[in-house]
Amino acid sequence: MKNLILAGGGSEKDSKPLDKLLVSLIPMNKKLLYIPVAMEPSKYPSCLKWFTSTFTCLGLTDIVMLTDLKEKIDLSQFGAIYMGGGNTFKLLHELRHSGFVTKLKKFLNMGGIIYGGSAGAIVLGKDIKTAFMDENRIGIRDTSGLNLVEGCSIWCHYKKEDDMKIFEYIGTNKIPVIALTERSGLYVRDKKIKVVGFEPIYVFTKNRKRVFRPKALVKL
Repeated sequence: MKNLILAGGGSEKDSKPLDKLLVSLIPMNKKLLYIPVAMEPSKYPSCLKWFTSTFTCLGLTDIVMLTDLKEKIDLSQFGAIYMGGGNTFKLLHELRHSGFVTKLKKFLNMGGIIYGGSAGAIVLGKDIKTAFMDENRIGIRDTSGLNLVEGCSIWCHYKKEDDMKIFEYIGTNKIPVIALTERSGLYVRDKKIKVVGFEPIYVFTKNRKRVFRPKALVKL
């Protein structure tokens, strides 16, 4: 069982179709776990304020923020885990260093939903070097992501001007790329990938770029 939502990294208005989808999928008796650790700790309070405001407007109020991934927490009380944006290298380091990657995969296998926004989406892909705007301050050498999106890497905040960088990335790393604009995203259920949002997503392979519009099923 695999339930993933990936957002391209826009504002709450940009991601509203994806946020509404998340709310519709969470069972009534379950909470939403928010993980902001891609951001700096000083920003956690403002992150929570923004996050709570966004989802309260959609009717979801039972929200818990987790900032220490080593903390013992019963994930069975949650219907979904939301990993927010920030520095992708910091997020991957936090997930690995704490052992939370194993917990995430177990949560997925138990039927839970994982939502990744921007950095949170990129770590769900095969490799995080697509986060070309982020500084690798932690010095991560192994940039392997969780590889939950059919062997593809994820590129967020996509603009047409990024095409050359994406093809260069593919040439170097031999990994296909799914590029998400700030107004687009994906819903991944097992091996089925559907476009959700206001704009298309783009699938890049060697020398090829394909467009998939909202509501379309992505063929890799």
